[in-house]
Amino acid sequence: MNNVKLKLHDDVTNYVIFTWFNHWTTVLIEEHISTHKKVIPTIKNIKGIDIFFDKQPFDLKITYLPRKYSPTDAIKNPYKLAVWLYENQGTQRFGTANRLFIVLLDKDDIERSCELKRDCDFVFQKIDDFFSKETVSKKDEIVFKFGRKTYTAITKVLIITK
Repeated sequence: MNNVKLKLHDDVTNYVIFTWFNHWTTVLIEEHISTHKKVIPTIKNIKGIDIFFDKQPFDLKITYLPRKYSPTDAIKNPYKLAVWLYENQGTQRFGTANRLFIVLLDKDDIERSCELKRDCDFVFQKIDDFFSKETVSKKDEIVFKFGRKTYTAITKVLIITK
């Protein structure tokens, strides 16, 4: 019982706080994206489609750099990171929808990348800059493998670093 009180209580508390923070900051980011003049948000939930950007449907994925992935490699080749993210998604979350990945990355301390979500002004400005200058083209098409099949999707990647 002492171990439960000392260790498990803190672990559960930290998990709940992090989950709450992550959920609501994601909601704020998604709502901000939906206000951009080049974005059309979906009116109701459509599986795999959160927004339309440049006439293409996208599933928004706000995430952090995977622990196994090199920050330098991600910044140099974000589309290689996108392929990795598609190929390493869990079976339960498998999807082939077009995706727009927003990856938050603290280059000095990867473990603190989630703290970037606190700086709404910074994150929102990077998002606005991205949507204002980007378009969707053939170069955004990626090919990835999952299981024994090969898939094609259109993907955009925005890595927000500090």
